[in-house]
Amino acid sequence: MNAKELLLSYALGDRDFSQRSLARLILTGANLSGANFIESDLEEVTLDLANLEDTELNLANLLRANLSGSILIQANLNGTILEQASLIGANLSEAFLIEADLSDAILVETNFAGAFLTSANLTRSRLCRANLANAFLTGAFLNGADLRGANLTEADLTRANLTGANLAGADLSRANLTNAKLNWANLANAKLVGADLTGTYLSTLRSIEGTDFTDARNAPNSVEIVTITEPDPLEPN
Repeated sequence: MNAKELLLSYALGDRDFSQRSLARLILTGANLSGANFIESDLEEVTLDLANLEDTELNLANLLRANLSGSILIQANLNGTILEQASLIGANLSEAFLIEADLSDAILVETNFAGAFLTSANLTRSRLCRANLANAFLTGAFLNGADLRGANLTEADLTRANLTGANLAGADLSRANLTNAKLNWANLANAKLVGADLTGTYLSTLRSIEGTDFTDARNAPNSVEIVTITEPDPLEPN
């Protein structure tokens, strides 16, 4: 199925495009809201500025796909492969991305407000200035993620792995970081006002210069500050 055939089929009322081979189609600005792409191959598809609200994308392959500026509000992407995908400025508020693979994805200024990212893989993802307010990130993998300036207010990061993450200038006010791992993380100028740090691994950090721990629960009395020149645990031996 090519792009023209897909759009015509959608216009005629078809919404089931599950288990289809749709790799590398160019669908810029397409309206495909409510469509079913479960287990479809959408590798390197171009869906920038598309309307994908309420779409079913569970277990789909979106490797290296371009979804920048797209609307994915309340979309279902559980178990979806989004490795190396570009979602710059996309709106995934209240979307379901449980156990999705977003490793190495470009998520700059992406809106994940209230999204479900439980056990999602966000390793080395670029989340600068992303909106993760009230997001569910329980058990998520954020190793080496770039979260500079991100909004994580009231996010649930219970048991999340933020080893080596860059959280400089991020807002984690009232976030739940119970049993989260923040070893080697950069918290310079981050806000953790009222955050819950019960059982959080904070023994070794890159920086806490200017970090605001006001009213944080179980804030560290002291931490070991490591320098950037020391071996990075994310690098292979």
